Amino acid sequence: MHYSYDALLGAAAELEQYSGYLDGEELKQSQQAQAAFTSIRNRFVYDALATGDDAEEVKGRVTQDLETLVAEHPDWEGPALVVRDELLMRIDEESGKNPTWRKVVRYAPIALGVALVVAYFGTKFYNDIDMSPPPNTPEAYVARAQALEKTLRYDDWASTRTRRGGAVKSILLWPISPSDAEVLGAQEIAGFAFEAEGFLKEQGLPCSFTSMGTDEELSDGELAYLEGFAERLQSESLEWDDEPQYTMLTEAADQLGCPALGGEMPESADAEAPDSPGQS
Repeated sequence: MHYSYDALLGAAAELEQYSGYLDGEELKQSQQAQAAFTSIRNRFVYDALATGDDAEEVKGRVTQDLETLVAEHPDWEGPALVVRDELLMRIDEESGKNPTWRKVVRYAPIALGVALVVAYFGTKFYNDIDMSPPPNTPEAYVARAQALEKTLRYDDWASTRTRRGGAVKSILLWPISPSDAEVLGAQEIAGFAFEAEGFLKEQGLPCSFTSMGTDEELSDGELAYLEGFAERLQSESLEWDDEPQYTMLTEAADQLGCPALGGEMPESADAEAPDSPGQS
């Protein structure tokens, strides 16, 4: 079998350029050149062993080919000897492996890419929240709390952790992006949370109320309040009252550090209890 060494020799010759002191950019380029050489070398060895030829025969042929090349073209001695030594070492490493395992390793980048695509779309479907529970039920409010948590997480990633490439950013964030129904549910539960805070404030209760953010952005305190409130509503240990809105109000009060409300809704001549999410 005839082997082609052109790509390997070219990659080895490029590697020879990076010796001695290297500045930051040169070091980066040398690492890229090394990665390219390693990839070509690994593919060469995989293809050579995939024919079923004995490893020692392959090594003998490689040695003879490259020594003949050096005899005919002495200027290529450096790259040729590097290629020879690297190939012989890699053949020894790979020849002891099961052929099926060699194939797995050879195609690992492709397999990994497929796995990432599956995980990518799987994440999207897994992240979709069922917003269909009947209104004014604990299940409906838990779903809205999940939607609020998801929307806050998405907004955080989109605004603070991914700053370059709008199209790429949209693609990468798509698996965790909330649907229109989820955004609406998040708005409803957040609206209740802020109405509850306003209601408690008007009762004159000694709570740790949040500081307001701008029209465009929530303050850190408001974000922490919403995140904590959403987490509380999703707790499996939460015992829901026959009036779910009362449970939500007590959880909002507890999140704000208010004194316990007891078993009855606080009354105020000047304030109305907050509307339940989705209620007009």
